[in-house]
Amino acid sequence: MNDPLVAIQLGGLAALALTEGCVGKVMGITSRGVFLNTGQRILFVTDADYRSPYNIQLPLRARQFEPFTPGDDWSYSIGELGFQNKNIRIDITKTVLWQPMPAPMVETTLLEQSERMGALLQRMLSLDPGKGWLYLADSSNLAPGSEAAMIKEMTDQFLAGVTNADLEGTLKAGKSILGRGGGLTPSGDDWISGFLLYHARSGTLNPFIDELGRSLTAMAFKSTTMISANRIEAACQGWSEELFLAIVDSLLLSNAEVSNLTVEHLIHFGHSSGVDTCMGIGAAVRIT
Repeated sequence: MNDPLVAIQLGGLAALALTEGCVGKVMGITSRGVFLNTGQRILFVTDADYRSPYNIQLPLRARQFEPFTPGDDWSYSIGELGFQNKNIRIDITKTVLWQPMPAPMVETTLLEQSERMGALLQRMLSLDPGKGWLYLADSSNLAPGSEAAMIKEMTDQFLAGVTNADLEGTLKAGKSILGRGGGLTPSGDDWISGFLLYHARSGTLNPFIDELGRSLTAMAFKSTTMISANRIEAACQGWSEELFLAIVDSLLLSNAEVSNLTVEHLIHFGHSSGVDTCMGIGAAVRIT
């Protein structure tokens, strides 16, 4: 049998999911890793070096995810993930555990946060205006009746519901947004996760948003991908990939700046998850 691959970092939610004797299947495969499920929980085996609650990070090695196919079985026992049909094992006993740092103290006003987020979205828009839902950052020329115009109406209805503390209306709009778009995490799901993450991370969580997050999470587990549902659930707790935590934190700290390299990482994160999550963060800031 081949020697096991040795993981170098383990996200906090992945660690909680890996209970002795748990089993699951390969859900999906990307160019940088393999999504796994165990029950209703997800994990992402990847060689990408960004920190995430779900990641099991492996050293970079060419073509190491090519043997995997959706539906492959895996199991976990005594610190090791095993893919018996692939003769692949992953040792997690030497990993470094990663969990998000607490949010910083808020040093900025809501107006400053809104201005900063608007500037960030404009930077992304200038680099790739066709990416995901970035058109919502400049929606003045959307064609009536187009998909983009319908999404603008849905998100406007969602935000109006939040502003008016109308849970029923917000959830009705949220239902139309969830699952909107393609991929393992559709654009609408990423938008909602960004919206909820901002509130949980920035300290603006209130009873209405708390109830909204719980209701959207329950809805997501029934109506969209399991990966999205897990991201939305984590966002309600203020957990997400480190990249998005840093974006929220950059709004809260008076001297924070977002580098050009970070903007590029956002543009290229997932199919469009980077920009769509930021669009959700920006929507939350705008109406808070």
